[in-house]
Amino acid sequence: MLPLSREYQHLANSPLYCICGEESVPVEAVQAGVFRCLIPAHGLPGLVNFYLSIDRSSPVSQVLSFEFRSHVYKNVVSTEEDSNWEECQFQIRLAHLLFSTSKSLDIFSRGPSRITTKDATKFFLKTLTIDVSSWAYLIELIRNGKMLLTQAKESLLELTLKNKLNEWLLERLMYRDSIIERDEQGQGVLHLCAILGYVWAVYPFTLSGLSLDFRDKFGWTALHWAAYYGREQMVAALLSAGAKPNLVTDPTPENPGGCTPGDIAIVKGYEGLAAFLSEKALVQQFNDMKLAGHASGSLETATSQGPSANEEDNSLHDALAASRMAADAAARIQAAFREHSFKLRTKAVESSNPEMEARNIIAAMKIQQAFRNYEGRKKMAAAAHIQGSYRTWKLRTEFLNKRRHAIRIQAAFRGFQMRKQYRKILWSVGFLEKAILRWRLKRKGLRGLHVGPTEPITSQHQGNATEEDFFRASRQQAEERVERAVVRVQAMFRSKKAQEEYRRMKLTHIQAKGTD
Repeated sequence: MLPLSREYQHLANSPLYCICGEESVPVEAVQAGVFRCLIPAHGLPGLVNFYLSIDRSSPVSQVLSFEFRSHVYKNVVSTEEDSNWEECQFQIRLAHLLFSTSKSLDIFSRGPSRITTKDATKFFLKTLTIDVSSWAYLIELIRNGKMLLTQAKESLLELTLKNKLNEWLLERLMYRDSIIERDEQGQGVLHLCAILGYVWAVYPFTLSGLSLDFRDKFGWTALHWAAYYGREQMVAALLSAGAKPNLVTDPTPENPGGCTPGDIAIVKGYEGLAAFLSEKALVQQFNDMKLAGHASGSLETATSQGPSANEEDNSLHDALAASRMAADAAARIQAAFREHSFKLRTKAVESSNPEMEARNIIAAMKIQQAFRNYEGRKKMAAAAHIQGSYRTWKLRTEFLNKRRHAIRIQAAFRGFQMRKQYRKILWSVGFLEKAILRWRLKRKGLRGLHVGPTEPITSQHQGNATEEDFFRASRQQAEERVERAVVRVQAMFRSKKAQEEYRRMKLTHIQAKGTD
Protein backbone atom coordinates (compact mmCIF):
# COMPACT_ATOMS: atom_id res chain seq x y z
CA MET A 1 0.00 0.00 0.00
CA LEU A 2 1.54 3.28 -1.14
CA PRO A 3 -0.90 6.26 -0.76
CA LEU A 4 -0.76 9.31 -3.04
CA SER A 5 0.18 12.70 -1.69
CA ARG A 6 -2.70 15.12 -0.90
CA GLU A 7 -1.96 17.46 -3.81
CA TYR A 8 -2.17 14.47 -6.23
CA GLN A 9 -5.37 12.84 -4.94
CA HIS A 10 -7.32 13.97 -8.04
CA LEU A 11 -4.94 11.83 -10.18
CA ALA A 12 -6.00 8.52 -8.52
CA ASN A 13 -7.95 7.48 -11.63
CA SER A 14 -5.13 8.45 -14.03
CA PRO A 15 -2.63 5.83 -15.31
CA LEU A 16 0.15 5.47 -12.73
CA TYR A 17 3.55 3.84 -12.87
CA CYS A 18 5.64 2.25 -10.15
CA ILE A 19 9.26 3.32 -10.17
CA CYS A 20 11.63 0.85 -8.48
CA GLY A 21 15.20 1.91 -9.10
CA GLU A 22 15.65 1.98 -12.86
CA GLU A 23 12.57 -0.12 -13.57
CA SER A 24 9.18 1.43 -14.43
CA VAL A 25 6.05 -0.74 -14.57
CA PRO A 26 2.33 0.16 -14.73
CA VAL A 27 0.25 -0.38 -11.60
CA GLU A 28 -3.34 -1.57 -11.15
CA ALA A 29 -5.68 0.04 -8.61
CA VAL A 30 -7.23 -2.59 -6.36
CA GLN A 31 -9.15 -0.15 -4.16
CA ALA A 32 -8.71 3.38 -2.88
CA GLY A 33 -5.07 3.80 -1.90
CA VAL A 34 -4.14 0.19 -2.76
CA PHE A 35 -2.18 -0.62 -5.94
CA ARG A 36 -0.45 -3.73 -7.25
CA CYS A 37 2.21 -4.39 -9.85
CA LEU A 38 4.79 -7.02 -10.93
CA ILE A 39 8.41 -5.85 -10.63
CA PRO A 40 10.96 -7.78 -12.72
CA ALA A 41 14.05 -9.31 -11.13
CA HIS A 42 16.85 -6.92 -10.28
CA GLY A 43 20.40 -7.60 -11.31
CA LEU A 44 22.34 -6.67 -8.17
CA PRO A 45 21.18 -6.69 -4.55
CA GLY A 46 20.93 -3.35 -2.70
CA LEU A 47 18.67 -0.39 -1.79
CA VAL A 48 16.69 1.49 -4.50
CA ASN A 49 14.02 4.23 -4.52
CA PHE A 50 10.41 3.09 -4.65
CA TYR A 51 7.52 5.50 -5.49
CA LEU A 52 4.55 6.20 -7.78
CA SER A 53 4.75 8.50 -10.80
CA ILE A 54 2.66 9.73 -13.71
CA ASP A 55 5.36 10.75 -16.14
CA ARG A 56 7.80 7.96 -15.02
CA SER A 57 10.21 10.50 -13.54
CA SER A 58 8.73 12.81 -10.87
CA PRO A 59 7.19 11.15 -7.77
CA VAL A 60 3.55 11.71 -6.83
CA SER A 61 3.79 9.70 -3.61
CA GLN A 62 6.15 9.21 -0.71
CA VAL A 63 9.60 8.00 -1.76
CA LEU A 64 10.52 4.79 0.05
CA SER A 65 13.63 2.66 0.11
CA PHE A 66 13.25 -0.87 -1.28
CA GLU A 67 15.91 -3.54 -0.73
CA PHE A 68 16.64 -6.12 -3.41
CA ARG A 69 18.10 -9.33 -1.99
CA SER A 70 19.98 -12.11 -3.74
CA HIS A 71 18.34 -15.49 -4.17
CA VAL A 72 19.03 -18.06 -1.46
CA TYR A 73 19.36 -21.50 -3.01
CA LYS A 74 18.85 -24.29 -0.56
CA ASN A 75 20.91 -27.42 -1.04
CA VAL A 76 18.01 -29.80 -1.35
CA VAL A 77 19.32 -33.25 -2.13
CA SER A 78 17.07 -36.23 -2.52
CA THR A 79 17.52 -39.49 -0.68
CA GLU A 80 18.70 -41.18 -3.84
CA GLU A 81 21.40 -38.55 -4.37
CA ASP A 82 22.50 -38.95 -0.73
CA SER A 83 22.92 -42.69 -1.21
CA ASN A 84 24.81 -42.10 -4.47
CA TRP A 85 27.17 -39.68 -2.75
CA GLU A 86 27.71 -42.13 0.09
CA GLU A 87 28.48 -44.89 -2.40
CA CYS A 88 30.89 -42.58 -4.21
CA GLN A 89 32.70 -41.83 -0.95
CA PHE A 90 33.15 -45.55 -0.26
CA GLN A 91 34.46 -46.06 -3.81
CA ILE A 92 36.97 -43.27 -3.31
CA ARG A 93 38.11 -44.81 -0.01
CA LEU A 94 38.51 -48.22 -1.67
CA ALA A 95 40.47 -46.78 -4.59
CA HIS A 96 42.69 -44.76 -2.27
CA LEU A 97 43.41 -47.82 -0.10
CA LEU A 98 44.27 -49.98 -3.12
CA PHE A 99 46.50 -47.43 -4.83
CA SER A 100 48.16 -45.97 -1.72
CA THR A 101 49.18 -49.36 -0.27
CA SER A 102 50.37 -50.81 -3.58
CA LYS A 103 54.08 -51.48 -4.04
CA SER A 104 53.92 -50.32 -7.69
CA LEU A 105 55.44 -53.48 -9.13
CA ASP A 106 53.42 -53.47 -12.36
CA ILE A 107 53.33 -57.24 -12.06
CA PHE A 108 50.80 -57.86 -14.78
CA SER A 109 52.96 -56.17 -17.41
CA ARG A 110 56.00 -58.30 -16.53
CA GLY A 111 54.25 -61.63 -17.12
CA PRO A 112 54.23 -64.82 -15.09
CA SER A 113 57.94 -65.42 -15.59
CA ARG A 114 58.78 -62.79 -12.98
CA ILE A 115 56.42 -64.38 -10.46
CA THR A 116 58.37 -66.67 -8.20
CA THR A 117 55.97 -68.42 -5.84
CA LYS A 118 53.66 -71.24 -6.92
CA ASP A 119 50.54 -69.74 -5.31
CA ALA A 120 51.17 -66.38 -6.96
CA THR A 121 51.56 -68.03 -10.38
CA LYS A 122 48.29 -69.91 -9.96
CA PHE A 123 46.51 -66.75 -8.85
CA PHE A 124 47.95 -64.75 -11.77
CA LEU A 125 46.86 -67.22 -14.44
CA LYS A 126 43.30 -67.54 -13.13
CA THR A 127 42.65 -63.83 -12.61
CA LEU A 128 44.27 -62.83 -15.92
CA THR A 129 41.75 -64.88 -17.92
CA ILE A 130 38.83 -63.35 -16.05
CA ASP A 131 40.14 -59.79 -16.51
CA VAL A 132 40.67 -60.17 -20.28
CA SER A 133 37.19 -61.61 -20.82
CA SER A 134 35.61 -58.84 -18.72
CA TRP A 135 37.27 -56.09 -20.72
CA ALA A 136 36.30 -57.74 -24.02
CA TYR A 137 32.67 -58.07 -22.90
CA LEU A 138 32.49 -54.42 -21.85
CA ILE A 139 34.01 -53.19 -25.12
CA GLU A 140 31.55 -55.28 -27.14
CA LEU A 141 28.55 -53.90 -25.23
CA ILE A 142 29.69 -50.31 -25.73
CA ARG A 143 30.45 -50.87 -29.40
CA ASN A 144 26.99 -52.33 -30.06
CA GLY A 145 25.25 -49.57 -28.11
CA LYS A 146 23.66 -51.98 -25.61
CA MET A 147 24.71 -49.97 -22.55
CA LEU A 148 23.88 -46.49 -21.31
CA LEU A 149 26.56 -43.92 -20.58
CA THR A 150 26.06 -44.06 -16.80
CA GLN A 151 26.19 -47.85 -16.84
CA ALA A 152 29.34 -47.78 -18.95
CA LYS A 153 31.03 -45.43 -16.46
CA GLU A 154 30.07 -47.63 -13.52
CA SER A 155 31.29 -50.76 -15.30
CA LEU A 156 34.56 -49.04 -16.19
CA LEU A 157 35.09 -48.03 -12.55
CA GLU A 158 34.35 -51.54 -11.30
CA LEU A 159 36.70 -53.14 -13.82
CA THR A 160 39.46 -50.70 -12.87
CA LEU A 161 38.99 -51.49 -9.17
CA LYS A 162 38.81 -55.21 -9.96
CA ASN A 163 42.11 -55.18 -11.84
CA LYS A 164 43.78 -53.16 -9.10
CA LEU A 165 42.43 -55.53 -6.46
CA ASN A 166 43.89 -58.52 -8.31
CA GLU A 167 47.25 -56.78 -8.56
CA TRP A 168 47.06 -55.82 -4.88
CA LEU A 169 46.36 -59.43 -3.85
CA LEU A 170 49.11 -60.73 -6.12
CA GLU A 171 51.63 -58.45 -4.40
CA ARG A 172 50.60 -59.94 -1.03
CA LEU A 173 51.13 -63.44 -2.37
CA MET A 174 54.55 -62.63 -3.85
CA TYR A 175 55.85 -60.99 -0.70
CA ARG A 176 54.00 -63.49 1.52
CA ASP A 177 52.55 -60.53 3.36
CA SER A 178 49.52 -61.52 5.46
CA ILE A 179 49.13 -58.05 6.98
CA ILE A 180 46.11 -56.28 5.47
CA GLU A 181 46.12 -52.49 5.68
CA ARG A 182 43.21 -50.38 6.91
CA ASP A 183 42.23 -46.86 5.95
CA GLU A 184 41.80 -43.91 8.31
CA GLN A 185 38.30 -45.05 9.34
CA GLY A 186 39.65 -48.50 10.25
CA GLN A 187 38.16 -50.58 7.39
CA GLY A 188 40.09 -52.86 5.06
CA VAL A 189 39.66 -53.63 1.37
CA LEU A 190 37.23 -56.51 1.89
CA HIS A 191 35.11 -54.44 4.30
CA LEU A 192 34.70 -51.66 1.73
CA CYS A 193 33.87 -54.20 -0.99
CA ALA A 194 31.19 -55.69 1.30
CA ILE A 195 29.73 -52.22 1.95
CA LEU A 196 29.58 -51.49 -1.79
CA GLY A 197 28.16 -54.93 -2.58
CA TYR A 198 31.04 -55.95 -4.89
CA VAL A 199 30.36 -59.69 -5.03
CA TRP A 200 33.16 -60.18 -7.56
CA ALA A 201 35.73 -59.37 -4.84
CA VAL A 202 34.96 -62.53 -2.84
CA TYR A 203 36.40 -64.98 -5.39
CA PRO A 204 39.91 -63.41 -5.67
CA PHE A 205 40.10 -63.09 -1.88
CA THR A 206 39.22 -66.77 -1.51
CA LEU A 207 41.69 -67.69 -4.24
CA SER A 208 44.49 -65.73 -2.54
CA GLY A 209 44.02 -67.59 0.74
CA LEU A 210 43.50 -64.46 2.82
CA SER A 211 40.96 -64.69 5.62
CA LEU A 212 37.40 -63.60 4.89
CA ASP A 213 36.92 -63.02 8.63
CA PHE A 214 39.49 -60.22 8.83
CA ARG A 215 38.31 -57.62 11.37
CA ASP A 216 38.41 -53.85 11.26
CA LYS A 217 39.40 -51.72 14.23
CA PHE A 218 35.92 -52.19 15.79
CA GLY A 219 35.99 -55.98 15.42
CA TRP A 220 33.58 -56.01 12.46
CA THR A 221 34.07 -58.53 9.65
CA ALA A 222 32.96 -58.16 6.05
CA LEU A 223 29.84 -60.19 6.89
CA HIS A 224 28.92 -57.66 9.61
CA TRP A 225 29.14 -54.77 7.13
CA ALA A 226 27.18 -56.65 4.46
CA ALA A 227 24.43 -57.33 7.03
CA TYR A 228 24.49 -53.67 8.14
CA TYR A 229 23.76 -52.44 4.60
CA GLY A 230 21.44 -55.33 3.70
CA ARG A 231 23.62 -56.68 0.86
CA GLU A 232 21.91 -60.04 0.40
CA GLN A 233 24.03 -61.22 -2.54
CA MET A 234 27.22 -60.25 -0.71
CA VAL A 235 26.09 -62.15 2.39
CA ALA A 236 25.33 -65.23 0.29
CA ALA A 237 28.72 -65.02 -1.47
CA LEU A 238 30.63 -64.65 1.80
CA LEU A 239 28.78 -67.54 3.46
CA SER A 240 29.30 -69.83 0.46
CA ALA A 241 33.02 -68.90 0.49
CA GLY A 242 33.39 -69.93 4.15
CA ALA A 243 32.85 -66.76 6.20
CA LYS A 244 31.71 -67.51 9.76
CA PRO A 245 28.33 -66.02 10.73
CA ASN A 246 28.75 -66.61 14.50
CA LEU A 247 31.62 -64.17 15.11
CA VAL A 248 30.92 -61.21 17.40
CA THR A 249 32.18 -57.64 17.33
CA ASP A 250 34.27 -56.00 20.02
CA PRO A 251 32.31 -55.34 23.25
CA THR A 252 30.80 -51.90 23.75
CA PRO A 253 28.93 -50.30 26.68
CA GLU A 254 25.65 -50.93 24.83
CA ASN A 255 26.58 -54.54 23.90
CA PRO A 256 29.06 -56.01 26.41
CA GLY A 257 28.89 -59.40 24.72
CA GLY A 258 29.38 -58.08 21.18
CA CYS A 259 27.04 -58.39 18.19
CA THR A 260 26.69 -61.09 15.56
CA PRO A 261 25.76 -60.25 11.94
CA GLY A 262 22.21 -61.34 12.78
CA ASP A 263 22.03 -58.84 15.64
CA ILE A 264 23.15 -56.03 13.33
CA ALA A 265 20.68 -57.00 10.59
CA ILE A 266 17.70 -57.01 12.97
CA VAL A 267 18.64 -53.56 14.27
CA LYS A 268 18.65 -52.21 10.68
CA GLY A 269 15.22 -53.75 10.01
CA TYR A 270 16.22 -56.69 7.77
CA GLU A 271 14.16 -59.36 9.59
CA GLY A 272 14.45 -62.11 6.98
CA LEU A 273 18.19 -61.58 6.58
CA ALA A 274 18.61 -61.58 10.37
CA ALA A 275 16.71 -64.88 10.67
CA PHE A 276 18.84 -66.46 7.93
CA LEU A 277 22.10 -65.30 9.55
CA SER A 278 20.93 -66.42 13.01
CA GLU A 279 20.14 -69.90 11.70
CA LYS A 280 23.53 -70.14 9.99
CA ALA A 281 25.25 -68.87 13.17
CA LEU A 282 23.65 -71.61 15.29
CA VAL A 283 24.58 -74.29 12.76
CA GLN A 284 28.15 -72.95 12.49
CA GLN A 285 28.56 -72.85 16.28
CA PHE A 286 27.34 -76.43 16.60
CA ASN A 287 29.73 -77.58 13.86
CA ASP A 288 32.65 -75.80 15.55
CA MET A 289 31.80 -77.39 18.90
CA LYS A 290 31.46 -80.80 17.23
CA LEU A 291 34.83 -80.36 15.50
CA ALA A 292 36.43 -79.46 18.85
CA GLY A 293 34.91 -82.53 20.49
CA HIS A 294 32.54 -80.64 22.78
CA ALA A 295 29.33 -81.75 21.01
CA SER A 296 28.07 -84.91 19.36
CA GLY A 297 25.31 -85.96 16.99
CA SER A 298 24.13 -84.37 13.80
CA LEU A 299 21.44 -81.89 12.88
CA GLU A 300 18.29 -82.93 11.07
CA THR A 301 18.27 -81.87 7.46
CA ALA A 302 15.18 -80.11 6.12
CA THR A 303 12.80 -82.34 4.19
CA SER A 304 12.35 -81.39 0.58
CA GLN A 305 8.97 -80.09 -0.49
CA GLY A 306 7.32 -80.72 -3.82
CA PRO A 307 6.91 -77.85 -6.28
CA SER A 308 4.14 -75.49 -5.27
CA ALA A 309 2.62 -72.69 -7.27
CA ASN A 310 1.84 -70.70 -4.15
CA GLU A 311 4.85 -68.65 -3.11
CA GLU A 312 3.33 -68.03 0.32
CA ASP A 313 3.25 -71.77 1.07
CA ASN A 314 6.90 -72.07 0.04
CA SER A 315 7.88 -69.19 2.34
CA LEU A 316 5.96 -70.72 5.24
CA HIS A 317 7.55 -74.13 4.65
CA ASP A 318 11.05 -72.57 4.64
CA ALA A 319 10.25 -70.66 7.84
CA LEU A 320 9.10 -73.88 9.57
CA ALA A 321 12.23 -75.72 8.42
CA ALA A 322 14.45 -72.88 9.66
CA SER A 323 12.66 -72.87 13.03
CA ARG A 324 13.16 -76.62 13.44
CA MET A 325 16.81 -76.37 12.45
CA ALA A 326 17.48 -73.47 14.83
CA ALA A 327 15.68 -75.18 17.74
CA ASP A 328 17.58 -78.43 17.16
CA ALA A 329 20.96 -76.66 16.97
CA ALA A 330 20.22 -74.56 20.06
CA ALA A 331 19.14 -77.64 22.05
CA ARG A 332 22.34 -79.49 21.14
CA ILE A 333 24.49 -76.46 21.98
CA GLN A 334 22.80 -76.11 25.37
CA ALA A 335 23.29 -79.82 26.00
CA ALA A 336 26.99 -79.45 25.16
CA PHE A 337 27.25 -76.53 27.61
CA ARG A 338 25.63 -78.61 30.34
CA GLU A 339 27.90 -81.56 29.57
CA HIS A 340 30.98 -79.36 29.80
CA SER A 341 29.76 -77.87 33.08
CA PHE A 342 29.12 -81.40 34.41
CA LYS A 343 32.68 -82.43 33.59
CA LEU A 344 34.08 -79.38 35.39
CA ARG A 345 31.99 -80.08 38.48
CA THR A 346 33.09 -83.73 38.40
CA LYS A 347 36.75 -82.72 38.41
CA ALA A 348 36.12 -80.30 41.27
CA VAL A 349 34.40 -83.01 43.34
CA GLU A 350 37.13 -85.55 42.64
CA SER A 351 39.84 -83.13 43.75
CA SER A 352 38.14 -81.84 46.91
CA ASN A 353 36.42 -84.96 48.41
CA PRO A 354 37.56 -88.38 49.60
CA GLU A 355 37.33 -91.24 47.15
CA MET A 356 34.16 -92.91 48.46
CA GLU A 357 32.25 -89.68 48.91
CA ALA A 358 33.36 -88.48 45.51
CA ARG A 359 32.01 -91.64 43.86
CA ASN A 360 28.63 -91.17 45.51
CA ILE A 361 28.41 -87.53 44.51
CA ILE A 362 29.47 -88.25 40.92
CA ALA A 363 26.91 -91.05 40.67
CA ALA A 364 24.20 -88.68 41.88
CA MET A 365 25.31 -86.05 39.36
CA LYS A 366 25.21 -88.63 36.54
CA ILE A 367 21.68 -89.62 37.51
CA GLN A 368 20.66 -85.97 37.55
CA GLN A 369 22.30 -85.39 34.18
CA ALA A 370 20.58 -88.44 32.68
CA PHE A 371 17.23 -87.23 34.02
CA ARG A 372 17.78 -83.79 32.45
CA ASN A 373 18.65 -85.39 29.12
CA TYR A 374 15.53 -87.55 29.36
CA GLU A 375 13.42 -84.49 30.06
CA GLY A 376 15.05 -82.71 27.16
CA ARG A 377 14.27 -85.60 24.80
CA LYS A 378 10.70 -85.62 26.02
CA LYS A 379 10.39 -81.91 25.30
CA MET A 380 11.93 -82.33 21.85
CA ALA A 381 9.53 -85.18 21.07
CA ALA A 382 6.61 -83.07 22.26
CA ALA A 383 7.79 -80.14 20.16
CA ALA A 384 8.10 -82.38 17.10
CA HIS A 385 4.60 -83.69 17.70
CA ILE A 386 3.26 -80.14 18.00
CA GLN A 387 5.02 -79.10 14.83
CA GLY A 388 3.59 -82.12 13.04
CA SER A 389 0.06 -81.06 13.85
CA TYR A 390 0.78 -77.38 13.24
CA ARG A 391 -1.23 -77.29 10.00
CA THR A 392 -4.54 -77.10 11.86
CA TRP A 393 -3.60 -74.15 14.04
CA LYS A 394 -5.84 -71.72 12.14
CA LEU A 395 -8.96 -73.72 13.05
CA ARG A 396 -8.03 -73.89 16.74
CA THR A 397 -7.00 -70.28 17.21
CA GLU A 398 -10.43 -68.83 17.99
CA PHE A 399 -11.33 -71.73 20.29
CA LEU A 400 -8.07 -71.47 22.23
CA ASN A 401 -8.47 -67.71 22.63
CA LYS A 402 -12.01 -68.07 24.00
CA ARG A 403 -10.91 -70.85 26.31
CA ARG A 404 -7.97 -68.80 27.54
CA HIS A 405 -10.21 -65.84 28.34
CA ALA A 406 -12.67 -68.09 30.18
CA ILE A 407 -9.88 -69.66 32.25
CA ARG A 408 -8.53 -66.23 33.15
CA ILE A 409 -11.98 -65.06 34.26
CA GLN A 410 -12.47 -68.22 36.35
CA ALA A 411 -9.00 -67.91 37.86
CA ALA A 412 -9.57 -64.26 38.73
CA PHE A 413 -12.93 -65.07 40.39
CA ARG A 414 -11.45 -67.98 42.36
CA GLY A 415 -8.53 -65.86 43.41
CA PHE A 416 -10.87 -63.16 44.61
CA GLN A 417 -12.80 -65.70 46.69
CA MET A 418 -9.63 -67.25 48.10
CA ARG A 419 -8.10 -63.90 49.05
CA LYS A 420 -11.06 -63.18 51.31
CA GLN A 421 -10.34 -66.29 53.37
CA TYR A 422 -6.56 -66.01 53.01
CA ARG A 423 -6.37 -62.74 54.94
CA LYS A 424 -8.09 -64.29 57.97
CA ILE A 425 -5.87 -67.38 57.83
CA LEU A 426 -2.74 -65.26 57.44
CA TRP A 427 -3.66 -63.13 60.45
CA SER A 428 -4.35 -66.23 62.58
CA VAL A 429 -1.14 -67.99 61.58
CA GLY A 430 0.94 -64.85 62.16
CA PHE A 431 -0.56 -64.35 65.59
CA LEU A 432 0.05 -68.00 66.53
CA GLU A 433 3.62 -67.86 65.22
CA LYS A 434 4.44 -64.80 67.30
CA ALA A 435 2.97 -66.44 70.42
CA ILE A 436 5.06 -69.57 69.95
CA LEU A 437 8.24 -67.58 69.31
CA ARG A 438 7.73 -65.50 72.45
CA TRP A 439 7.18 -68.66 74.50
CA ARG A 440 10.21 -70.49 73.06
CA LEU A 441 12.57 -67.51 73.06
CA LYS A 442 11.78 -66.24 76.58
CA ARG A 443 9.27 -63.55 75.57
CA LYS A 444 11.72 -61.77 73.26
CA GLY A 445 9.68 -62.27 70.11
CA LEU A 446 11.45 -61.95 66.80
CA ARG A 447 13.99 -59.63 68.36
CA GLY A 448 15.32 -62.57 70.34
CA LEU A 449 16.74 -64.24 67.25
CA HIS A 450 20.51 -63.84 67.32
CA VAL A 451 22.75 -64.93 64.50
CA GLY A 452 26.22 -65.92 65.55
CA PRO A 453 29.24 -64.74 63.57
CA THR A 454 30.16 -67.08 60.79
CA GLU A 455 33.74 -67.87 60.06
CA PRO A 456 34.88 -67.10 56.54
CA ILE A 457 35.29 -70.22 54.45
CA THR A 458 38.65 -70.31 52.77
CA SER A 459 38.69 -71.85 49.37
CA GLN A 460 41.45 -74.17 48.31
CA HIS A 461 41.24 -72.87 44.75
CA GLN A 462 41.38 -69.11 45.18
CA GLY A 463 43.81 -68.82 42.33
CA ASN A 464 41.27 -70.15 39.83
CA ALA A 465 38.35 -67.97 41.03
CA THR A 466 39.00 -65.20 38.51
CA GLU A 467 39.34 -67.67 35.64
CA GLU A 468 36.13 -69.48 36.62
CA ASP A 469 34.26 -66.16 36.77
CA PHE A 470 35.52 -65.29 33.28
CA PHE A 471 34.40 -68.61 31.78
CA ARG A 472 31.07 -68.35 33.59
CA ALA A 473 30.44 -64.90 32.13
CA SER A 474 31.52 -66.07 28.67
CA ARG A 475 29.14 -69.02 28.83
CA GLN A 476 26.30 -66.78 29.95
CA GLN A 477 26.90 -64.44 26.99
CA ALA A 478 27.03 -67.41 24.62
CA GLU A 479 23.76 -68.78 25.97
CA GLU A 480 22.13 -65.36 25.59
CA ARG A 481 23.29 -65.18 21.97
CA VAL A 482 21.86 -68.64 21.29
CA GLU A 483 18.50 -67.69 22.81
CA ARG A 484 18.39 -64.44 20.81
CA ALA A 485 19.15 -66.32 17.60
CA VAL A 486 16.35 -68.84 18.19
CA VAL A 487 13.85 -66.09 19.02
CA ARG A 488 14.90 -64.16 15.91
CA VAL A 489 14.30 -67.19 13.67
CA GLN A 490 10.93 -67.94 15.26
CA ALA A 491 9.89 -64.29 14.91
CA MET A 492 9.54 -64.79 11.14
CA PHE A 493 6.05 -66.23 11.67
CA ARG A 494 4.80 -62.75 12.62
CA SER A 495 5.76 -61.16 9.32
CA LYS A 496 5.14 -62.38 5.77
CA LYS A 497 7.71 -59.88 4.55
CA ALA A 498 10.37 -61.55 6.73
CA GLN A 499 9.38 -64.99 5.39
CA GLU A 500 9.67 -63.79 1.79
CA GLU A 501 13.00 -62.10 2.53
CA TYR A 502 14.29 -65.29 4.18
CA ARG A 503 13.27 -67.40 1.18
CA ARG A 504 14.90 -64.93 -1.22
CA MET A 505 18.07 -65.01 0.88
CA LYS A 506 18.03 -68.83 0.94
CA LEU A 507 17.67 -69.07 -2.86
CA THR A 508 20.47 -66.51 -3.29
CA HIS A 509 22.74 -68.57 -1.03
CA ILE A 510 21.95 -71.77 -2.94
CA GLN A 511 22.70 -69.99 -6.22
CA ALA A 512 26.00 -68.65 -4.83
CA LYS A 513 26.98 -72.17 -3.79
CA GLY A 514 26.15 -73.44 -7.26
CA THR A 515 28.34 -70.84 -8.96
CA ASP A 516 31.28 -71.79 -6.74
